[in-house]
Amino acid sequence: MSRDQGLGVVLRDMRKSRSLTLAAVAREAGCAPSLISYVETGQRELHAWLAVKLDSIYETGGVITSLVHETSRASTNRRASGPNSTEMLIVELPGGGGAVPLSRRDLLVALGVGISSSVGYREFESKLDKFGFDPDMLSVFEKGYAGFQTAARALPSSELVDGLTGNVALLDGMRRRAEHRYRTRIAKLQARYAESLSWLAEEAGDLTSAMYWIDRTSHWAESAEWKPMIAYGFVRRSMIAVSFANDGRRAVDHAQSVLCMKRVPPRIRGLAAKQISFGYALAGDETQSKRALDDALTLLAKPVQEGDAVLGQRSVVNDDLFTIFKATCDIYLGRGESVIPVLEPRLSSLSGASVRTATITRAKLARAYANAGQPAEAAHLAGRALSDIDKIESLSAKSELRRALPILQHWHGRDDVRMVMERLANS
Repeated sequence: MSRDQGLGVVLRDMRKSRSLTLAAVAREAGCAPSLISYVETGQRELHAWLAVKLDSIYETGGVITSLVHETSRASTNRRASGPNSTEMLIVELPGGGGAVPLSRRDLLVALGVGISSSVGYREFESKLDKFGFDPDMLSVFEKGYAGFQTAARALPSSELVDGLTGNVALLDGMRRRAEHRYRTRIAKLQARYAESLSWLAEEAGDLTSAMYWIDRTSHWAESAEWKPMIAYGFVRRSMIAVSFANDGRRAVDHAQSVLCMKRVPPRIRGLAAKQISFGYALAGDETQSKRALDDALTLLAKPVQEGDAVLGQRSVVNDDLFTIFKATCDIYLGRGESVIPVLEPRLSSLSGASVRTATITRAKLARAYANAGQPAEAAHLAGRALSDIDKIESLSAKSELRRALPILQHWHGRDDVRMVMERLANS
């Protein structure tokens, strides 16, 4: 899938989720329906003028325009950037107010400790003073957040990071200039953006940035007294222990912190229990893993409480999600034959919901085939997953494949297996 095709998938998803036809969108955009169709199928590049129109039609808070800018700069192959980066970031001011170049390092320091002495950051602050605070802008940022979530299902992390980071910078400036009654709402929105940035950094394999943004998430959640997000920070730490270190015991330790907290919603407790089940499975403790998984499924089946933001996985419906959770534990415990007929039929529907989730699931299925002693199928699926990983950037999928390496090593004499092992070693 090319970048244009990936962006097209996102745009088609945005249009269909709003129950709009090609003709209806074209009419509002002032173009031919065929142009919208060509853009959605990746046959035509999305130009800036049409991106602005689509942002207005879909009410996506400038996300589509941001993606066009990032795609045009994608040849630089930037990674998700953390506190040690010296690259420049272009922040688009709201309402067509122009763009301000900022040192990424200076911005991240300012977000962390609240000070910066750079000329660029002072210029940015000066321009924000002219805008002041407009409460109506908050809904634009909320819609923008939803748009970025949709885009993350199919596009590389590097094409999303700058737009998200720029919005965090703008929100931080708005929060400091807002009346007290708006500050909690803004801090919650900052926390949501930061949590997404931590996940994108994780998917890009950037541990430093992932932890930086988790810390920012926790900070803004604490300032808003947002208990679910505070607790979810420990779930994220557990996920990173799995993806970066394959450390089941550490994953359990982080997630158990959530279960010790008071007034945490069932969904967050359920996600913590899910991580505990994964951690015990990685550690080879089947009894504890099964007990934690049962707890997770019970908690996650409970209705979301009124007023709760839905944190965590949102691109897959519950039945498929529960199936993937159980299958993941079985795979980590070394099973294969029982998992394959459950997981493989779901790949098609998962691809429609999220290219990223489908890629991660395909990598897990490759491990299941390896567990079952079927190297040809394992190598085929691993090869497909690696091709998708190159396009969307997914450490989660790559980690699943790396867990299969000790088993694939048994068939290192096979050309297909050796090719997969070499690609993994070089990725």
